[in-house]
Amino acid sequence: MNQIEEANLIRYKNIIDIAISFSGMNRVFEQGSKQKIAGKLESSFSLLAGIEGKDDFEKIHSDFCEWFVNNVFTAERVLKNKRVKKSRSASYGQGAKVFNIALKVYVYYCNLPDHETAARLLPMLHSAVDTIMMEHLKKKYPKENLKAETIEAVNKSDYFVLRKMVNQHIKDEFDKPIRSVHYDDIMWYRLNRRAYRLTSVSRGKEEID
Repeated sequence: MNQIEEANLIRYKNIIDIAISFSGMNRVFEQGSKQKIAGKLESSFSLLAGIEGKDDFEKIHSDFCEWFVNNVFTAERVLKNKRVKKSRSASYGQGAKVFNIALKVYVYYCNLPDHETAARLLPMLHSAVDTIMMEHLKKKYPKENLKAETIEAVNKSDYFVLRKMVNQHIKDEFDKPIRSVHYDDIMWYRLNRRAYRLTSVSRGKEEID
């Protein structure tokens, strides 16, 4: 390996590291999970250039999420009421969120593995739905009767319902060129800014009181 190849390999690993951190999920999982997830992402991303159609992409996506459920565990933590929440298998929804954000950074933000492949993959990428976005979608489409309250509770069938809700919301309220990955950025910014403002106002009120 020459130095340029070494530099490109390090760049590739750094992008994956940034993508995992960007998901904001590291603290949720037990120690050592980040390295394990990074290794699986590298393996999955090595298959992207060979994707010929949507079915190929969905297979890679599903395989990652199933692997995640079977190999990644949440960290044990003490809740506000002092109750201990034991470690358990990660959910399909958590795996999908990590994979979708990592793909967004790798493909959409960084145009990897190359410009041509990134352009081909862009319409296939899923939205990285978080709990706040899920709450919004549940209020908007109550007839879907999604029972899960958090991403941690989302199983495989719930995830397909979430995707259906995202696609319906795009169809109902967004311009046609908007893809799932664009929707994800727009909605995260809108909803989390609002949540931050409400939290800040609430904290300010508490300080005044």
